[in-house]
Amino acid sequence: MMAGFISFPIWTRIFSRAEYGLFSLVVITISLGVGFSKFGLQHAALRYHSDFKEYKTDLDMSYYYTTLFFGSVVISGSIISSAVLGIEVFLRSYIDGSLLDLMPYIAVLVFTGTLISILMMFIRADNRGRLYSIFIIAKKYGGLFLALFIVFHFMRSLEGVFIGFALSEVLMLAFLISLFVKKMKLRSISLAFMREALRYSFPLIWMELSNMILNIGDRYLLQFYLGPNSVGIYSAGYNLSNMAQSVLTTPLRLAITPMYLHIWNRDGKRRTMVFLNDTLDYYFVLAVPITVGMIWYGEEIITVLATSKFRDSAEVIPYIIIPLILRGAYVIYGAGFFIYKKTKILMYLALTAGMVNIGLNMILIPKFGILGAAYATFASFGMLSLLIAMISHKFLKVEIRVKRLCLYVLLSFLTMQLLSFYPAGNALQLLARLLIGSILYISAILAVDERLRRKTVSALSRRR
Repeated sequence: MMAGFISFPIWTRIFSRAEYGLFSLVVITISLGVGFSKFGLQHAALRYHSDFKEYKTDLDMSYYYTTLFFGSVVISGSIISSAVLGIEVFLRSYIDGSLLDLMPYIAVLVFTGTLISILMMFIRADNRGRLYSIFIIAKKYGGLFLALFIVFHFMRSLEGVFIGFALSEVLMLAFLISLFVKKMKLRSISLAFMREALRYSFPLIWMELSNMILNIGDRYLLQFYLGPNSVGIYSAGYNLSNMAQSVLTTPLRLAITPMYLHIWNRDGKRRTMVFLNDTLDYYFVLAVPITVGMIWYGEEIITVLATSKFRDSAEVIPYIIIPLILRGAYVIYGAGFFIYKKTKILMYLALTAGMVNIGLNMILIPKFGILGAAYATFASFGMLSLLIAMISHKFLKVEIRVKRLCLYVLLSFLTMQLLSFYPAGNALQLLARLLIGSILYISAILAVDERLRRKTVSALSRRR
């Protein structure tokens, strides 16, 4: 999350709009490639670790590590080779030359990303949480800092960026392999276990890919219809909106599901619904001002962080930030899917929304340009959020408290109106405006909402 806030103003200053568009395309291509190349085996690594650890199988742990690692090597290598061959034979004439020049780095990063994922899952499955967190941080920041070093000292180009990313991942992969090499034996490969792992993992691929298609399909279609310059403008607005909502939704996704599953098992349905309704309300307390602030001051924020050359990106922000914020809360209003183990329905809903998104993009981009892609995102994400809420409601009733939501919207608009008198011509002034706005909004909420005021006082008194 922080890596994105650090890198966003750097890349948007270094590169032109077209170069930033190409950069965004390569990044999402790598994400899509890794998502498919993993073939879901990271889920199998988590699922079967305890079976081997607790001797529920006739095979020892070396079979677990060796089979899954070398299985990933073979599957990933085969997928990448097939993709490269297919591009060379069938698609080369349809792909931008600048993107083709970066294909070798994409292939390397997909391969290393796949193997790093499986090795890190070994660490997570072994409950080595601190080491896992260290590698997560190293993966995010190591590539960024190495890429910046190469760009500023040797090669001020997109190629320099992805050389830095690739070098970082190769080094990280080598270190991870060194941690597990003694636990692997070439003779300890079980085809029977591999088949079982694939049977478990294969359905899970489509859940991951369906979300990716929904999230990134618009960038490919913008490239096809309008070229990298439009991709760059759209991506800047999209990425900024995504970073803003991730401040709230990333910690929520990590924490909320184990909490309500624990309450469900301990206290039952009624207490779980109370917890989820309260949590959704608290989510909107924070989500509404983020949304209103991004809509109200999007152009100023983009100009300060990404310079005036990306000013046009601000026009897509309202249509991106609203659906992202709504979808970000699906772990709350869609809790019924997780509690009743109906997550396969989520996959079908995401696939449907992804197809709708692609169809709308194909219709709207030729007519409205980058705004067409934003309209498609607004409609498809909104449809997905509505369907998740409606279907999950049949399993577990989670309600939006409309009066409170309207109050948060009103207070957010009043706060933004007051802040409009304070200039934000640089990053420091923007930060000061954010701080002042937070103080004003929180003070107003606590002044008018007795329930939140009581809970805040109670929480502060417990800390003492």
